[in-house]
Amino acid sequence: MDSPAALDAAATNGTPAAAGPPRLYCLGGGEAPPELGADLLRLTRLPAEAVQKLWQVLPPALADAITKETEQLLDVFCAAYRVDEDEFGRAIKACRFVIREGAQRDVPAEAVAQDLERLCPGDTLVQALVLAGYEPAKAQLRQEILKAAVVDHGKLLVGVKWRVDAVHASERGARLQMPVALLTFHFREGADTGRVTLQVLPDMMKELRAVCDKVLA
Repeated sequence: MDSPAALDAAATNGTPAAAGPPRLYCLGGGEAPPELGADLLRLTRLPAEAVQKLWQVLPPALADAITKETEQLLDVFCAAYRVDEDEFGRAIKACRFVIREGAQRDVPAEAVAQDLERLCPGDTLVQALVLAGYEPAKAQLRQEILKAAVVDHGKLLVGVKWRVDAVHASERGARLQMPVALLTFHFREGADTGRVTLQVLPDMMKELRAVCDKVLA
């Protein structure tokens, strides 16, 4: 992929555009939205204590949907550090945009650093703040992207619960003494969740283990 600088130069017949929107790696070479750089610079106006605690509240705000719990967390943060809610909200939204777009395209931190330099020329604080948690956040977001891509096409196993019981007798026979594993599989399908419980006898448990060994080999 061409660098954003090369794309800028090509768009102006070889003369880099000084006033046009910068092109970013996190957007696949696309132009930055208006005010993105200005909103990121709002981070530099936060109190020092709020700056130090930023990554305590930023991860929940990176989720695909902002929950009421996350909104309450941000409100508490603003109150604790006497931060203007609108100012902080716009800064968080800008961070969220850069980080989520970078994660979607698997953009390395070095390229994001170049994007931030183009958005906020000469400012090192914005780079330091965003990059401080970028790689772990990107890894988490890419896991969520992968799961969502799988869920789009069917059921996805998201959890397993188990219990071992024993069958001692029934109307079919006495002194059976047979252990039975109960496996409950939790799954997601689109926006829905569900579960199914299966009874598994020892011979099938051995077969299941053999299958898992082959899959993970």
